[in-house]
Amino acid sequence: MKQNRVVSRNASDSRERLLRAGEKLFAERGADATSVERLSREAGLNRRMIYHYFGSKEGLYRAVIQRMYDRSASIEVPLAHMLLPADQLLERIIRAYYAFLRDHPEFVRLLAWENLRQGRAARDIGIAETKAPILEALRLALQAGIREGRFRRDVDERQLLISCMGLSFFYFSNRHTLGRLLGFDLMSKAAVERRMSHVVNLLLDGIRAKAPRRSRRTKGERS
Repeated sequence: MKQNRVVSRNASDSRERLLRAGEKLFAERGADATSVERLSREAGLNRRMIYHYFGSKEGLYRAVIQRMYDRSASIEVPLAHMLLPADQLLERIIRAYYAFLRDHPEFVRLLAWENLRQGRAARDIGIAETKAPILEALRLALQAGIREGRFRRDVDERQLLISCMGLSFFYFSNRHTLGRLLGFDLMSKAAVERRMSHVVNLLLDGIRAKAPRRSRRTKGERS
């Protein structure tokens, strides 16, 4: 029994080392430019271990992408169960995305590489279900706001989530060129805080229902 636990622990450790090596090298070079030899050397394991645990280099790459999406989805699960008003939910989503992307720069690079590969791994692992809870939470929050007359009736929760993700991801994926272009450090605490506030206000202004215009009275109608 004790020997089985040791074998299981060693297997788990080896698999984790390969996943970490994959995260690092796939983020730096992309999957196509990363060799099995380089991966095994980074992990400090025999190259046969890649085939043993993942079947192929592509299998390891899919496992890395799956783990990254699982991590990103984990920040949405608590939010999806809070049943918050849409304005509060949007702010929490944006703040969660910014914190995650700031703390996981490898996710930003991996996602950029995956899109250059036409999202093949994302298609194979079926990532759509990871967004279902947060989409449902947004839908319910928007419906409540629409009933109260606070939000426009034509707001689509899918488009709103795309805006949340796009306005978050672009900031980090392009931070180096944007910082040079605009002349300030986008990664400073103050800059990130300003950006989050701007994005929240921008999105809320975009979904709020417009107040009906008051008609102007002529001079003869004034009391």
